[in-house]
Amino acid sequence: MKQKGSPRRNVSLGFGATMLLMFAFFSLLPIAFIISFTYSQNESSAITNMKRQVSRNMSDAVNSTALLFRQAENNMALIAKAVEAEPSYFKTTKSNDTLWSILNYLGQIDAIYVSFEDGYHRVVTRVDEDRRRSDLSIPKNSNWHASYIDDFSAGLLRARHRQFFSVWGADAVSSYSKTTNLDLRKLPHYRLAKSTLRMAIGEPSINPDTGSAVISLGYPITKDSRFIGFVGANLTLSNVSNYLRVNKLSENSATVIKGNDGLEIASSGLNEAQVMAIGDGEKLLPNAATGLKIVTDAFGEKLILAAKSFPPHFGKDWTLFSIAAIDDFVGDIRATNRRVMEVALVVVVISVLLIFLIFVRFSQTIRAIVDQLSAIGKFNLKLPLSTNSFVKEIKLVSTTLDQMKSSLSSFSRYVPVEVVRELVASGQSAELGGERRRLTIHFSDIAGFTSIAENIQPEELVVELSDYFSTMREALHDYDGTIDKFMGDGILAFFNAPLTVEKHETSACHAALKAQERLAIDRVRRGAEGRPEFHTRIGLGVGEVIVGNIGTPDRFAYTVIGDAVNLASRLEGLNKFYGTSIIASGELVESVEDYFEWRRLDRVSVAGRTGGTDVFELMGHKDSVDPDLLAKRDAYEVALEAYFAGDFTSAAKRFSELSRLVSNDDATVVMARRARKLARRPPADIEWTGVYALTKK
Repeated sequence: MKQKGSPRRNVSLGFGATMLLMFAFFSLLPIAFIISFTYSQNESSAITNMKRQVSRNMSDAVNSTALLFRQAENNMALIAKAVEAEPSYFKTTKSNDTLWSILNYLGQIDAIYVSFEDGYHRVVTRVDEDRRRSDLSIPKNSNWHASYIDDFSAGLLRARHRQFFSVWGADAVSSYSKTTNLDLRKLPHYRLAKSTLRMAIGEPSINPDTGSAVISLGYPITKDSRFIGFVGANLTLSNVSNYLRVNKLSENSATVIKGNDGLEIASSGLNEAQVMAIGDGEKLLPNAATGLKIVTDAFGEKLILAAKSFPPHFGKDWTLFSIAAIDDFVGDIRATNRRVMEVALVVVVISVLLIFLIFVRFSQTIRAIVDQLSAIGKFNLKLPLSTNSFVKEIKLVSTTLDQMKSSLSSFSRYVPVEVVRELVASGQSAELGGERRRLTIHFSDIAGFTSIAENIQPEELVVELSDYFSTMREALHDYDGTIDKFMGDGILAFFNAPLTVEKHETSACHAALKAQERLAIDRVRRGAEGRPEFHTRIGLGVGEVIVGNIGTPDRFAYTVIGDAVNLASRLEGLNKFYGTSIIASGELVESVEDYFEWRRLDRVSVAGRTGGTDVFELMGHKDSVDPDLLAKRDAYEVALEAYFAGDFTSAAKRFSELSRLVSNDDATVVMARRARKLARRPPADIEWTGVYALTKK
């Protein structure tokens, strides 16, 4: 017992001794428990993760398989649109090229055809070995076939006119005509397309020309809301089976698509045991859309059986079944589990022997770190730190302390030393200066902002601007854009600094389109809430500029200066003149024209810049712009070429005609008015360059 009145002693242990005792008394038992628990739970967790993976893979497989049909449907829809616009064209041999281009693009189909209610039928097919074997009249050297059948005005026995080609576009290697009584209107997918006026997917059947299994597709053609025929295609089931074979769950798995009648549509190839397991497993999967079961085959091997129904909008009650051995997914984990147990036991024994020496070394390193922190607290930034540790975390602490000292030194340029002493932060030293670098410049502001600002309170305006800037910031940051500054309602941003962006021109265009897309969604929400709707105008320029820390030694900002900045600002303003949303310079367009659709607007001389600059409207991503808009774009550029050539009368006529076809296109109206003016009073004694001088900024 401690004697009354005796002094109390404070017991203090070093870091090494403390950690060794804590490890001995509190770690060994938990480690043993964790190892045992992990061993028992890993397999269960692995199976759970396997089920998640299989479910995701099944959904991907269904969606990807459906995509084969959707690709065909989309291209058939394009043909149907073309037929609707000019039915007579597809009753001429000229339309063979159109059908062939679709057939050549879609590798999963072997025939594409257009059939009319009047019996007229035109088809383009591939010629493969199956088709040559089925028809000995087909030349051996032919690879393509085109034919048409006369309409019913020629009688019930019409003529079928056939041509065979070795190379499409070259002269036919053979051609002949023979009578036929074929009536395409009697085909099931023709009748289904006619009755539903939707894409029709037929049942699997044997192509009489090739002997191969196919699924026939039909897309209705309407004219003035009246069914006039359909676009048909034959999708070969062998292609679907090949796709399933390539995209299996695992190396030893198998996949099959079945119809609602249980008949096989396509398969990756199943052995007898897999067929039996799937057949037995179907009884265990009443809800195939979410079906996932572990079954045992005839040889006692555990298998995972998954089923996924095709979505309702696909139009067919099909189900995808996949079966795979569990060991394909968890076999390695099981082996790893055993090795982990063995290694863990060895590691625990060795660690007990080495831990004391290690902790002694740690104590010395931590003592050095503590001394360094004490010196930093006194703002002594010259004390060296030498840790020389092999431990990653210790090295990281040393690096962080060096960064802290550098940052404190930098912060001392902005705030008094007394304040710096209270700060601990990491970061690189900030230095005055800039570098010459090629950047893409983004300049944007809100259309009609002055009017908006006049009608709401300043406090409300701040909130609305904050919401708008957040939307713009997200779009810019998604593509590694750097926001320089907010200027009232305007934004100056750039790409490729300080972070290097390999294709910064492309990123800037993506960001501009994303910003407009998100703002369009915001406008719907704002309109419903009775809030102001913001329309933004964006200018994009590219060029070499100076970027870096610009200012004075005691105060500077990371910013950008240069001609490209001025150009982007002027291009943003041009949107108001042409009624557009995004305008870019010709130099930028040259770098990204393969990724986006553009409309060449004009050639202008902007304020603050000599010479002419071609300016372009960013319409959207490739393959995403309405073909009708692209056609009007092409018509605009034809008129513009006439304008640049000095043919003002022709340009005025073309622009005027286009303005009557296109509503709400200020650019067409502007150019029509300018061309008419120049047609009445051409430029005198001046070499015409097509450059229009803008006097306003």
